[in-house]
Amino acid sequence: MKNILHLSDPNVYARYVHAPELHPLVAVIHYDEVSPVRTSLNRYGVYGLFIQRNFPKNLTYGMKMFEAADGSIIAVEPGQIGGKEDDGEDLYLSGWALLFSPQLLHGTDLEARIKDYHFFSYFATETLKMKPAEWGRLTQLLTQMRHELKENADSPALRAVILGYLRLILEYCNRIYL
Repeated sequence: MKNILHLSDPNVYARYVHAPELHPLVAVIHYDEVSPVRTSLNRYGVYGLFIQRNFPKNLTYGMKMFEAADGSIIAVEPGQIGGKEDDGEDLYLSGWALLFSPQLLHGTDLEARIKDYHFFSYFATETLKMKPAEWGRLTQLLTQMRHELKENADSPALRAVILGYLRLILEYCNRIYL
């Protein structure tokens, strides 16, 4: 029986990789600050964007093996299974993970639009390959989002700011996907 990490909220993964918990509905993880980490096979109850310079080999995504291109993005949505079961070895990653709960989207325009971001689908069989400028833009947005989460207490105003960053990040990913 495979050991599966159940990501019922974004901070389950943050705790797994020893990243700070910044908000109950959002995790912004900078792998460069928490590496080395261990791989995990995950059952997602959250949305996730894994934006990395290098990915582990032999990842699974659904029922198939998946080779992720370096300098790309893997997107996951609730109900999916993916990753790589912990093999006991340390892994040095460079990049980011952005995980967010469907609850963050509840009652917003983004809740209705999330289905339009087709890169979250199991049927998207390739990673979103980024150009260096796209890497830089996404890194800047994630850095700013994380700063907002660190510096401000949870409030409707903070959630509006975070949703603004999230919309922009998803639109960049959509442009890369199309």
